[in-house]
Amino acid sequence: METSGKSRASFSERRRMQWDTVVGFLTFFAVVAVIQAVRNVLQPQPEVLPAFVALVLVVAAVSAWRYGRTRR
Repeated sequence: METSGKSRASFSERRRMQWDTVVGFLTFFAVVAVIQAVRNVLQPQPEVLPAFVALVLVVAAVSAWRYGRTRR
């Protein structure tokens, strides 16, 4: 196993890209959930579940993004 500075840099770069991927997936699904929640509100009998799912995904995406920025 190589312990040079270059391998450490590539490991940290790979970790950062993996974290960015997680944030990207969460953000994508949060946007889709918000669109669905808005569409649901415009229905004659809106439900609470789509808004709750959108809230959870938005909070998760923002939390993951902020956590990722503090780790850099």
